[in-house]
Amino acid sequence: MAGDGIGVSLQAIARAGRTRELRATERVGRCRVRVHGREALSFASCDYLGLARHPRLAAAAAREAHAAGTSSGAARLLAGHDPAVEALEHELASTFQQPAALVFSSGYMANVGVATALAERGDLILSDGLSHASTVDACRLSRAEVRVLPHSDVEALRHELRDASSYRRVLVLVEGLYSMDGDMAPLEAMAEAARQAGAMLIIDDAHGLGTVGPEGRGAAAACGVSEEVAIQVGNLGKALGSFGAFVLTDERTRELLVQTSRSFIFTCSLPPPVVAAAREALAVLADEPERGVRLRRNAVLLRELLAEGGLEAPHGESPIVPVLVGADARAVTLAERLLARGFLVPAIRPPTVPEGGSRLRLSVTAEHTEDECRSVVTALLEELR
Repeated sequence: MAGDGIGVSLQAIARAGRTRELRATERVGRCRVRVHGREALSFASCDYLGLARHPRLAAAAAREAHAAGTSSGAARLLAGHDPAVEALEHELASTFQQPAALVFSSGYMANVGVATALAERGDLILSDGLSHASTVDACRLSRAEVRVLPHSDVEALRHELRDASSYRRVLVLVEGLYSMDGDMAPLEAMAEAARQAGAMLIIDDAHGLGTVGPEGRGAAAACGVSEEVAIQVGNLGKALGSFGAFVLTDERTRELLVQTSRSFIFTCSLPPPVVAAAREALAVLADEPERGVRLRRNAVLLRELLAEGGLEAPHGESPIVPVLVGADARAVTLAERLLARGFLVPAIRPPTVPEGGSRLRLSVTAEHTEDECRSVVTALLEELR
């Protein structure tokens, strides 16, 4: 019976045209991948600063693998609190100019760990309608009352906060830089609303920390509200070229997470080579600030090229540039045709995005050249026509 039920579910996914495929994708060089034996220029990676293949990160990881092995072998509160992990947290806090940091094993685990540690029955969570799936699941697991707000709607936020005085604790969950639309939350107005209501503003800035704001310090720094944000969640596996995630906050909140966050307590610490790569990434950022300059230049260029071709793209310097096409099948077909022309540009369909919002998502990096940006836009415009 269980097998029959699984078959029915798979058939329903297929009928909806939303079957997804695991495709072997091998990185073969700067911005290039091999997909099913076909080489392509990738605009699908979140390796925004091009650090994942940086020789200094690779060397640091290799040295640590030989010295300390390939696994921490324990959770942090048992025997996995390696001095290198503690050093990484101090360096993250220093780099992003925050009081403290706490490392998690993934961005998903960080979002789940934060919400479930801070909210419970009797609390209220106000979550943006385009929040990441990990935030959605975190809200469900928290057992708090959850209200989903229209995307980046400050007036809706203010309205909900006016009626929130009866709750023990109120959390406002938004993203700094939205992963599918590439837009930045109106954090200045949101921070003001949260402050006036005594609510905690929590930002998932997995795509913003390292890419936007002064010295890549993220969306909160870009909006000038870093000191008013209770928690920022960052990712080690995107702009920082390693793996894992981290939380930026104050010392007291960090200690509460250490004591109560189940996704932190009940999982192994990051492997030593991963920690070494992350620490080296922070050093490279300090030594090579031009990577951030190139990333922002390419992000602006891509938007300008799309606009010249008659396509709308969100303004700003976000490395995420969506091209809305509407129908699921059309998005998939366009992605396949671009791959045939030598460009990997993923089709994004529901439930990742809202119904009718299927799109191609271009992710530009510091490693792309101007000619490469021009070539992918030319190919995309030709296929759309």
